[in-house]
Amino acid sequence: MLELPKDLVSMEAAPTTPRLAERYGRMLEATADFARLEYPEVEVSAVAERAGVSASTAYRYFPSAAHLLLALHRRQLIELRERVAKRSRSYASREVRTRHLTGAAVELLQMRLSQPAVNSCLDELVVPADHELARLIGEVDELSWSVLGRLGGGAARGKSIVLMVSGLVAAIRTGRLLPVEAEQQLKDACALLEPTTTARLA
Repeated sequence: MLELPKDLVSMEAAPTTPRLAERYGRMLEATADFARLEYPEVEVSAVAERAGVSASTAYRYFPSAAHLLLALHRRQLIELRERVAKRSRSYASREVRTRHLTGAAVELLQMRLSQPAVNSCLDELVVPADHELARLIGEVDELSWSVLGRLGGGAARGKSIVLMVSGLVAAIRTGRLLPVEAEQQLKDACALLEPTTTARLA
């Protein structure tokens, strides 16, 4: 399990001014490279240096590596949601819906596998319920459930698939499953679902 420093300061909201928003975006882009490492290897100062952003600006918005990694994953899920929204307008049959659902679920699995640091934040980080990171983790969870729920027929089904993805990633990381076996199990699970109507989720 991963624990946060006890004296962690609060993060500021994402900036809206163009100049700071551009720096914020550069930080997230640089974080994508570091997300391929294990969580303890990710340092905010190193990401800031890669992004060409001052350490003071970086820590203002991302007091810890967990803030950075979760903000990155939130942005990735928003981008996935936009792609899913386009797909959900185009399908007419159950077969097409299932194919799109499977594609999005596999994409999420690959995202989690290719970013061990992000995965650790989601599955191993110990965060007090009243900490701001708990809110950020909750936001990320809700996003992932709604993304797959849009294709799977509701947030409850989306949540089930996301939980399965977490279990499959853990099985791969501990050597109990090969990635190809995990992907096939995920495809089989998606095929068992019968999406009814497209859920209108925020």
